[in-house]
Amino acid sequence: MADLSCKYLGLTLKNPIIVAACGLTSTAEGVRRAAEAGAGAVVLKSLFEEQIRSDLSGIDEGAGNYPEAAQLLLDKMGVYGSAQEYMKLIQDARAAAGTVPLIASINCIKPELWVDFAQQVEAAGADALELNISFFPDSTKTASSELEDAAVNVVKKVSAKTKIPLAIKLGPYYTNPANLVDRLVKAGAKGVILFNRFYRLDFNLEKMALKAGPVKSSGNEYHESLRSIANLYGTVGGDLVGATGIHNAETAIKFIAAGATAVEVCSMLYGGEGWKALSVLIEEMSRRLDALKVGSIHDFRGKLSRRYTLDNNKYERFQYIKALTGIS
Repeated sequence: MADLSCKYLGLTLKNPIIVAACGLTSTAEGVRRAAEAGAGAVVLKSLFEEQIRSDLSGIDEGAGNYPEAAQLLLDKMGVYGSAQEYMKLIQDARAAAGTVPLIASINCIKPELWVDFAQQVEAAGADALELNISFFPDSTKTASSELEDAAVNVVKKVSAKTKIPLAIKLGPYYTNPANLVDRLVKAGAKGVILFNRFYRLDFNLEKMALKAGPVKSSGNEYHESLRSIANLYGTVGGDLVGATGIHNAETAIKFIAAGATAVEVCSMLYGGEGWKALSVLIEEMSRRLDALKVGSIHDFRGKLSRRYTLDNNKYERFQYIKALTGIS
């Protein structure tokens, strides 16, 4: 039987399957079920900055004539309202998770509201903290370097306020992910998750209104994450985690071969099998590794990464040329 155990963010996981932040992990009961199904770690549903700002909006408006006071309220009172409820969730979920590592999650925009919050997360009992960082460039005057600098600044400020390990979940829309990941690790991140699956925008032409695109990923959406991890493995510090489109054991194992420490799963859990799908995934992963004669995922990790391949072009443009021209 293959050894599936691994170290992620310095935490010991019995297997590399992490349940991602989602509605299923928004309660202690959901966390308990994830742990019972065999999850290696569980990420709590994200707390969004907008939730705290909404809780404080009335107070903020009342302090409108006193900018310094308004900012102080935003900085220091975020532990109330939604944030206070989230702290209670962490405490309850920590007990429900048993020995399974519990990771809190924040979807942040501005760093000033989260630096103190990070300490509260640690005190509540989370084993690690995952930051979902995304900045939408809403101006032609915003340079890509500004967005990357902002992400690094968030990590620097938050990592300085907490001793628990910090993981960063990034979107795919950066010019040079390798450079950014390297900077994030040097700023204090212990791991990076590639990639966050953003809200899909669509239009309803009859109503002339916006509507949501597909909410859940499909099993064919993993390729960009796989290629990025295969290219990054061995070139940057910190743990790499694959995310988006991981619906079966075969795909999960591909990420380990690319160099991922672990993978995050979400959409597959919303199918008809529910939490059973997680148990099946882990069992199938073990059987598949046995069939490949892999004794430990530690020894298997990165074997198909760019680092171990002489012909590096295969990880860049080569597949594109072959697909269009038939060149082999």
